[in-house]
Parts: sequence; structure tokens; C-alpha cells
Amino acid sequence: MFAFDQTGQTMTVSCPAAVDHWDATVEHFLSHGRETPNALGALLAADPECLMGWCGKGFFSLLLARVELRGAARSALARAQGSQRARGATAREGRYVDALQQACDGQWVAAITILEAILDDIPTDSFAAKLSHALRFMLGDARGMRQSVERVLDKVGLDHPHIGYLLGCRAFALEETGAFEDAESIGRRALDRAPRDAWGLHAVSHVHEMTGRAREGADFLEANSNAVDHCNNFAFHVFWHLALFRLELCDRAGALALYDTRIRAEKTDDFRDIANAASLLARLEIDGVIVGSRWDELADIAERRVKDRTLVFADLHYLIALLGAGRRDCADQLVAAFTGRDPASDQGRVAQSVGVAAANAIEAFYHGRFAEAASGLLEVRPNLFQVGGSHAQRDVFEQILLEAMVRADMRSEAQLLMRERLARRSHNRFASERLSRLGPRAGGLRATHLPVHAAEKD
Repeated sequence: MFAFDQTGQTMTVSCPAAVDHWDATVEHFLSHGRETPNALGALLAADPECLMGWCGKGFFSLLLARVELRGAARSALARAQGSQRARGATAREGRYVDALQQACDGQWVAAITILEAILDDIPTDSFAAKLSHALRFMLGDARGMRQSVERVLDKVGLDHPHIGYLLGCRAFALEETGAFEDAESIGRRALDRAPRDAWGLHAVSHVHEMTGRAREGADFLEANSNAVDHCNNFAFHVFWHLALFRLELCDRAGALALYDTRIRAEKTDDFRDIANAASLLARLEIDGVIVGSRWDELADIAERRVKDRTLVFADLHYLIALLGAGRRDCADQLVAAFTGRDPASDQGRVAQSVGVAAANAIEAFYHGRFAEAASGLLEVRPNLFQVGGSHAQRDVFEQILLEAMVRADMRSEAQLLMRERLARRSHNRFASERLSRLGPRAGGLRATHLPVHAAEKD
């Protein structure tokens, strides 16, 4: 039978209940809700052959960027293809199957192209809009994110059931492309329209981060913490933003407390959680904070991911975790694994263009070869966006670069980049403090701000 979902799209289902479960799945996905897998499970229990349900499962598996879930994604693809053969599919559903096939083959750009073709014909399809947004985010395609969601919003009305979530996507894309004032305004509108829009909340926090308004950012997150009560582990990322504000405000103890009570209270192995944790510990150590044995549990997870090769962004953070814990042998293996990706895949191309050089530079930094680290990161700096993530997430690489330049006594280069950093933000303690420390010689910084490795920890 055919039925219509909440956004008016025709679905091939066996019973009306399946559509209700699909609508719930989409809303949870848009809101980063912890109930997303439960809603999807209820859908597939009600209709075990639901093509859209299997496509959803396949994409959700791929977005987790773990090698062991590739099989689950391909299995979901096979079930969707089987449903298509057995009971037919709409043109839209067939395109979802094609997009999932491309994504399973590592061709994310091709998958995005198909999702955008869906949106050309059906701009109200918020599931396609969010999937395109998510994949572009993982590819560092900020301009594409903005163009996609703005094209959708130009065609849908304010009565769209997911308008708040779409506005949240636009707010984030605006922030990532430097339109901070519009991003903040639209992010706040998104929250008004959809109080569960954690992505819109997070977009406003990004504006606060990128414009140097740490106090305002911390106050905003604390005042709106209920917007993440329903969230999955995305809540940990929002508290990571709060920790960054605490660190910028010189509240190092507060940042570390958030690490223990919010960011790593649950010892998950999701790459996004490891990225939150590793990048925060790296920032803390660069800031002179002794983090004790906190690196060890991250490094244990990273050791199991040495040959994962799913996402360059994830691998760079696994590398930081290994180096932070002083596990040089495993770090060497991970650096070597950067060259082992399929060169025909999107992530293989990212590894070749920026991943290998960035990994070598980060390893050089932790080995004390600061000039080499600075040179390597400067080389890839213009294209580092290709690893994906946000400006705020990739800023850990910028901080490592700046710290390496100071320790290598690259005075003029460091001053130039730090003044550029201050010009972009109304205030930035990281840059201001390092500029003030650059006296006649920068060597004094080397002895007091080296990372604390495993042998030196408590």
C-alpha cells in the first residue's frame, strides 16, 4: 500500500503504523534524539520490508564512520533492494536506494548528488535535506551545506512541519561560511520554532566561539541546556562547547570538570565523542594543564581503531589520543595506515591530499620536532577543511600549529597568524597570551608548555 508521511511524501508500506514510526524516526534524527534507533526499530518491526526504513538504517550506520558497521550498511542496502524488487518503489524511494549504494561504495559526493536530485523535485523532503547536510559536514563542504539548505528554504513554507530544524541547518551553514550575524539570528529563530533543535542551539554556540564571545556563549548554553535533554551523544558535544568557553575564560578547572562529568562521563567509543575528548585534552595540555591519566582510556579505544580507515577526521583525533598517552608504536601504525585507504574513495582522496601530511605534522609536534610540525601544518592549512568537521573542531589543529611555531621560534610567522586570529574574533585569549609571551626570544615557552606524556603523568 501507499501512504503519506508527515511531509507529504508517498511511502511504500504494509500498514499505516509504519508511516507513524517513520515520522517519529525522521523527527528524532533531525533533533539528534536518543530515541532515533528505537523509532526505527519500531518501524521495521511493524513493516520488516519497509524500503525507507532500511535506507535509514543504512545511512545511520555509515554516519557512525566505523569499519565494522560497513557490513550493517550493506546489509541494509540489500534489504532495501530486495523490497524494491518484491513490492516496487516510488521514484523517490528508488533514488534513496541509489544514494545508499553510492555511500556504501565510499562515494559520498555521488550520494549527495542523488539526494540533491530528490530535493530538486521534492524540496519538502527534510530527511534528504538533513542527510545531504550531514554528509557535506563530514566532507567539510560548508558552501555546499549552505547552498543546499537555502535552496530548500526558498521553496518550502513556514508551515513545513520541520521548519525549525531546517532553519537550524541554515544557521550552522551560515556560521561555517562566515555569516555570523545572520547565523545567530536564524539559530535563535530555529530554537523558537523547534525547541528540540539541538543543531540550531549548537549553531549559535559556534557563532559565540568564532566571534570571541565566550562569556555570552557559556551563559547561552547554560540557559538553554534543556534543548539537549532529549539528545543522544550529541549532548556531549554541546557540553564540549561549554568547556571551550570555560577554557577561554581561564576556568581550566571548570573545563576539566565538564570533561569528567559531561563529555566523558560515559566512556563511549563513538568517533565524535573521542574527537570531543581528545581535542579538549590537547587544548588543556597546550594551555599548561596536567590532565593526568585521562588520555589512557581514549588511547585504548584509538588502538582498536588503528586500521579502521573510515574517516580521516576521526583518525586524526585517534592519533592525538595515542600521542597524548605516549603510545608511539601505535601512533606510528596509525600514521602508516593513512596511506592504506582506497584511493578511488572520497576519504582516500582526502587522506592523500591532506590527511597524510597532517598526521605526520601532528606526530612531529608530539615528538618535539616543532619546526617540522609547523611546516607540515602550514602546508595543508588552506585545505584542511577537507577532513570535515567544523571550524571550531578543526581549531585544535590550528592551536597545535601556532604552538609549534612559537616553540620553533618562528616569531614573525606566529605573530602574523595570531594577529589574523585576533582580527577574526573580538577576543581570543589563546592568541593574546602567546603574542604577549613573544619577547626577544620565544624559547621560554618551550620548557613550560610541552605536552605531558605518559611517562611524566601522575
